[in-house]
Amino acid sequence: MDYRMPLYMQLKEIIMKRIEDGEYLPGEKIPSEREMADTYGVNRMTVKNAINSLVEANILYRIHGKGTFVAQKKTQKVTFYDNLSESSRGLGAVIKDSGIPLMNQILEKGVISSRGYLANKLHILKNEDVYVLHRLRNIGTESFALEYCYVPYHLFKDIDTYNFEHVSLYDYMESKGHRPVVFSQRLTILKAVQPEARLMKIAEGHPLYYFEYIGKDAKGNVVEYTESYVRCDKAKFTFRAKR
Repeated sequence: MDYRMPLYMQLKEIIMKRIEDGEYLPGEKIPSEREMADTYGVNRMTVKNAINSLVEANILYRIHGKGTFVAQKKTQKVTFYDNLSESSRGLGAVIKDSGIPLMNQILEKGVISSRGYLANKLHILKNEDVYVLHRLRNIGTESFALEYCYVPYHLFKDIDTYNFEHVSLYDYMESKGHRPVVFSQRLTILKAVQPEARLMKIAEGHPLYYFEYIGKDAKGNVVEYTESYVRCDKAKFTFRAKR
């Protein structure tokens, strides 16, 4: 042990490493305070302090009369990798590749006339038709992302005949020869306000990733403009840059 660090902190790190390495599995009972004291040659108060610290951090939990156990992971995070020197992918493609099972709930869909803002984003004429697809994306019973998607209607005339609670939007776009393959995107962290907080069933002020991107097909046509609100407790973003 490193005697420059308090003993209970050293023991805390040892326990955490055993959890990370899979030696102690979620739901598994860890050795008793007496057993740990004997194993590591420290007094029981040192063990107690280490375990108390991990209990407060929700890494361990106690059951009276039974012992101390490794906490179950409450959430599964999707990791988004973005290579700054290459074309990035949209949220839907990353989620699909992650293997995380998402359930989609359609909040709003249909054709509208583009306002100046959407016309500018989609590189179409003002008042040209746009197809709107607003979806809540859930992992189990909890919200993961709220997605506002807009596509130029003239490229996808039969889009409203598909049920995007079950059909992949990108698979549909690919079938029409307009799958987005190049993205320009912007990522911001903000606090949830209404109506997003209500729709996602989270408290106002809950941290969210705000993800805005424009997708182009292989021919350079703008085929998608999307705004996504992703819960920070459900995802993390990792950026890589090449020299």
